[in-house]
Amino acid sequence: MGRLTDSELIEELDRRFRENKQAFDALRVVTKKLERLNKKLQESEALKSNFLSNIRNEINNPLTSIICMSKELISPESLDKETVSSIAAMIHSEAFNLDAQLRNIFVAAEFEAGEAVPSISRVDIDMLVNGTIELLSHKAGKKIITMDYIPLRESAHESCFNTDPEKLQLVLFNLLANAIEYSHEGGRVELKAWRQDEYLNISVKDYGIGMDLSDREIIFDRFRQLDTGVSKSHSGHGLGLSITKAAVELLNGTISIECIKDRGCTFTVSIPDAGSETEVDVTSNEGNEFIFEDMEEF
Repeated sequence: MGRLTDSELIEELDRRFRENKQAFDALRVVTKKLERLNKKLQESEALKSNFLSNIRNEINNPLTSIICMSKELISPESLDKETVSSIAAMIHSEAFNLDAQLRNIFVAAEFEAGEAVPSISRVDIDMLVNGTIELLSHKAGKKIITMDYIPLRESAHESCFNTDPEKLQLVLFNLLANAIEYSHEGGRVELKAWRQDEYLNISVKDYGIGMDLSDREIIFDRFRQLDTGVSKSHSGHGLGLSITKAAVELLNGTISIECIKDRGCTFTVSIPDAGSETEVDVTSNEGNEFIFEDMEEF
């Protein structure tokens, strides 16, 4: 290689300087990304740690209550009928809450593993909604909360819709349970279903404590709750709404929220009819009841 002239040497040094500067800038960008990723991982670990601590209490507390109260029923001759009935009701309530918690955990694991797949059938929406209301009637009754439903049939639309009944009922269950949980005693929860083009819309409205505008996105984060710590006054483990959003998105739908602090919240779910994409040969009246229309091949 021949000797470089002064201008060539300056040009070569300038080129290498630019290359080094570009490499340094790229390294700085990567470093910042790694720092942000590390921060998110730390936050995620903290959230999961808090979740595990929270879920332990959410499972242990009702389970301990069930064991203790059922033990009282082993010798029913020492209890009067009213006491037995009261204990049985408490056992049912605790078992119901525990079952709901575990169902959300199992579904969350299904989504986490990427194994959640919609199972489409023709669903009677009014029956499914009324069935979900009935499931939570005892929870609403404890707070003397009225649940009103404006059915799909009242909007001059057919009540049947092609979707995944199990996922839709999970969405409704979590939204309705959430509305009851954050409503004031003696309050009201309103549900409404209507069709718009090829979409089914369902809204759940409460008149409870509401929330600040800044908290609207946080509530859909997994393991995240607005009410935390030793002063926590509401049950749950921060999975319900994140699972609800994941289930709605699995059905190619959207979920929106309107809230006013101390005046309540309205969650609205909108999902497309899946009949045009999938051949539907199953009818479902409720989330867990299936009636095969064509039995000739069996």
